[in-house]
Amino acid sequence: MTTRLMVFATPHDGMDDEYNRWYTEVHIPDMLAIPGVVSAERHQLVRGAPDEMRYLSVFVLDAEPSAVLAEIGARAKDGRMTMSASADPARTRITVWDSL
Repeated sequence: MTTRLMVFATPHDGMDDEYNRWYTEVHIPDMLAIPGVVSAERHQLVRGAPDEMRYLSVFVLDAEPSAVLAEIGARAKDGRMTMSASADPARTRITVWDSL
């Protein structure tokens, strides 16, 4: 079974360039440094979803999702994971999916 951590997000208004630069150059490397996160890919909305889902990131996990999520939280809290002011938590949804 493959587990995917899927993040639907829209940055603060007018901050897409900063958000995309941070996500690609900082956040993805930070995520890939977490044990259990094996790959990452990003997508941009073309049509068919609300604006709150402008960007989609898919992280493939080979560890228990709760452990990965706990490690993300710990790293964000203690500064090992750099967050960006361009990210809008109110327009970010983190979901976990298993293959059928």
